[in-house]
Amino acid sequence: MVQSIERLSKSVAPSKAYGVKRMVAVGVAVGNHAIKVSTTQGDYIVRSQSLSYYPDLLSGSKTLLLGEALSTPIFEGSLAIGSGLDSYNGVQTLAYGLKGELYARYALLAIAAAVADGATINLAVSLPTSQMQPLIEPLMGQHELIINSEHKSFAIHAISFKPEGLGAATRMRELKARRNLQPVPSFAALDFGGGNCSIVGLNEDGKVAGFAQTTPGVLALYADIAGAVAAHQGGIAPTDDAVRLGVELGTFKLNGYGETDFKEIYDSTLPQWLSSRLGEIQAKAGDILDRSAAKVVCGGGANLPGLMVALPSGFVKANNPQQLESQGLLEYAKRMEAFVDG
Repeated sequence: MVQSIERLSKSVAPSKAYGVKRMVAVGVAVGNHAIKVSTTQGDYIVRSQSLSYYPDLLSGSKTLLLGEALSTPIFEGSLAIGSGLDSYNGVQTLAYGLKGELYARYALLAIAAAVADGATINLAVSLPTSQMQPLIEPLMGQHELIINSEHKSFAIHAISFKPEGLGAATRMRELKARRNLQPVPSFAALDFGGGNCSIVGLNEDGKVAGFAQTTPGVLALYADIAGAVAAHQGGIAPTDDAVRLGVELGTFKLNGYGETDFKEIYDSTLPQWLSSRLGEIQAKAGDILDRSAAKVVCGGGANLPGLMVALPSGFVKANNPQQLESQGLLEYAKRMEAFVDG
């Protein structure tokens, strides 16, 4: 059964004005593997890992954000998010049911790194499920924190919630419209995310033709590989992140280095995982695929080695597939009210 996209596309109206200022539009998508942020100034991407303390981390960077809460309802104390945290004890990720707890924290630090001090923000975010909206709504209002040793105070004036995958589909349609003189055909955006896979179909006029979501996503592939590695070694399964690092770096070795080579396991496991995902997508949203003239693959999973070869014919990979979601959400944020009357 295709989910109702109306039920997932709700906005939180501004409850308070913060003066007369031109809005800063921001699109944010928090995934199991990466936090994606887009503004008119550029795109940002940060690893979805965190530590609530960081005694050995001396300075932040574009890929490692160190935040200290001064005045915000989102978190207390210190929080590190980003790359380079794999070797620390107590690292948290969005897996295993923690997305609701951590989504707003991750989004807040990523937004703080991307906007100027004193900004007033219209925010569009991807909503994994409608039940998560109350957990993300506390982003509304004023926030003050230190991010990478820099003071940031900003106000989120209004939030527009969009279902996962709609941002990517919207962005793809916009890009196609820019490049072609011919009318943009109907198409489906198939987003392979860490926790789930989603599909959004758009008609020729840009209106939503359908939306569906399946679980699990790429994390299940890594878990299957970890289990197979343990079976071959007769030992304890490695962590999903140890497998992920080997895949992302292209070494196919645990943590990206070492002697344990799982390339053959990966090559045999990928088609099985992909067949399972496509089977569920066909069962839930086969009509979306059947009605779409073009089928575009996006999300972080689009970069999995060998994925496009293993897919049936007719699918094409988007350029910059991981950032499309936040870029499309940025377009929705731009359409929100342009000024605040104080």
